[in-house]
Amino acid sequence: MKYLSPKAIIRLVPAVTRLEIGAALLVIFGTSCANQEGKAHQPEVNLATDADSTSQENLELARVGDQSITAGQLRAFYGKIPDYLQSDRQGLDKERNHLQTLVDMELLQLEAKERAVDRLPVFIYKMAQYRREKLVGLYQIKKIRVRVSGQEVSDYFREQRLARKVRFAQLITTSADSAWSALHEINAGRDFGAVVEQWSIHEPTMEQGGDTGRYVGKLDMPPYLRTPLFALEKGEVSQPIDIGGHFALFKVLDSIETGLDEEQFQNIYRQLFIERSVEARAALTDSLKEALNLKRDQRGLDDFSAAMHKEAAPSDDEVRAIVLYRYAGGTITAGDVLDAASQLKYKTLDLRSKEAVVEYAEGTLVPDALFIEAALREGLDQEEEVTQWLARKRDQELIVQLRVQVLQERVSISAEDIRREYEENPNRYMQPAQIEIQEILVATEEEAKDLLERLRQGASMGDLARQYSKRPPELRDEEGRRSFTVAAAAVYGRLVAAARKAPVGELTGPLQVREGYSIFKVLSREQQRASFAEAKKRVRATVNWIKKQQVFEQFLSELRTKYATQVEVREDNLKRVLPSG
Repeated sequence: MKYLSPKAIIRLVPAVTRLEIGAALLVIFGTSCANQEGKAHQPEVNLATDADSTSQENLELARVGDQSITAGQLRAFYGKIPDYLQSDRQGLDKERNHLQTLVDMELLQLEAKERAVDRLPVFIYKMAQYRREKLVGLYQIKKIRVRVSGQEVSDYFREQRLARKVRFAQLITTSADSAWSALHEINAGRDFGAVVEQWSIHEPTMEQGGDTGRYVGKLDMPPYLRTPLFALEKGEVSQPIDIGGHFALFKVLDSIETGLDEEQFQNIYRQLFIERSVEARAALTDSLKEALNLKRDQRGLDDFSAAMHKEAAPSDDEVRAIVLYRYAGGTITAGDVLDAASQLKYKTLDLRSKEAVVEYAEGTLVPDALFIEAALREGLDQEEEVTQWLARKRDQELIVQLRVQVLQERVSISAEDIRREYEENPNRYMQPAQIEIQEILVATEEEAKDLLERLRQGASMGDLARQYSKRPPELRDEEGRRSFTVAAAAVYGRLVAAARKAPVGELTGPLQVREGYSIFKVLSREQQRASFAEAKKRVRATVNWIKKQQVFEQFLSELRTKYATQVEVREDNLKRVLPSG
């Protein structure tokens, strides 16, 4: 039997709904255990593991074509899957369901063979990619030896002053201007906590004066924060720091000295190991550059850059054939760069820049190409570990590409499908909760208290808002009414937080906000259904997801019928491997 590990199967597909073995396996095997009407549940039993279990390992439970499924394979496959992902049936019914899943895997392999999935360009490309990745990884494992001693970890801990742990208060704003304004108030002598209450948008720490409530070490912080924050002494406040779209001030409330604990030891060990591994990889690359006579083709780089400036198509064969590097045993072409660039997930590569192309190629493509050539020269591609791993990846990829092919052939989504899903599931497509308030914003607490008293004596809130509110007219109507969603907390901070909790219709305030003092009452809090236009993309994605599951379940059912004469299940043997069988 062709064997796919549980981890590989789970990685193949997205989680869907739970039928028998759970979300992670449903897309491929969702109906493997379905449609077996409920029989009386038997007491929970597992495959036998007693003294005679060794002889049972090779006991055939099913045959699909010329492939045998044994008790040992069934046990190995499901032994690594958590209980919550397995069939919730019991006893023999449970093992029948699990066995059906493995039978379905073999049916998918038969169908993939009949459809010649292994000849598809995408399959061939993926297998070549798996082979490259395996050889690169294996070669580095064999050649790179990195050691980090406990003494080196201790020395690093001491030299980097990692014994110091600091308790910070933080103030987070939406803009650099706001952060600088807050810092000016702090430098002028205003209490940090009071400034936090006025300016910070971080609700969890806002009410504690910014106190984060915990001590952190240097290695607990992102690298870009370590130097500026751990240079501060007790009572000092940082300059505004960009923390990814927001700006923050940090104040040191306290610091303590600690010993090297297990978690810190592991973190330092991991950091030193990674740093040394990077250095060792670079040294190995340099040695192979010389041994394999790597040469950069400057003319090729110039031609490629010129083609990219002319916006040549990535599929242009003439461009793809341009050689950028040569070495004993092979070349690195523009096509290699274009393919690799198309797979980048977290950054883009400026292909028009020769410098960017060279930096990427010599940091990634060149080392990998040299490692592969060296691995081939040492015969690593013939090692059993590699051949068996590639065989498993082949079986996995056949199922993946078969599924892709079937879904492309059979899944279509009409405008009527999308409209029907929207109409039949009104609660599935809701807008974020909307809060409507009526507010008066003034500059001082005294003004706010005076207006609050007048409101309690019966004055019209709309009239007072019209006369006194400093909230910009574009953000409210003339009587102070305005609406926002809970997402507006990033902009309006404490006002949104208070409005989420305040009883509807009750006067609240004065509340200090960054713009002054607010008096408000919540007029309504409601969540409305999104319009069809607003929800259309979400609806289409849902319909697509549902149809894919339905189509593939139907496809599996068809395969069971199509290959029924090639499937034999040994019920007698299945009972033999159960203690109660």
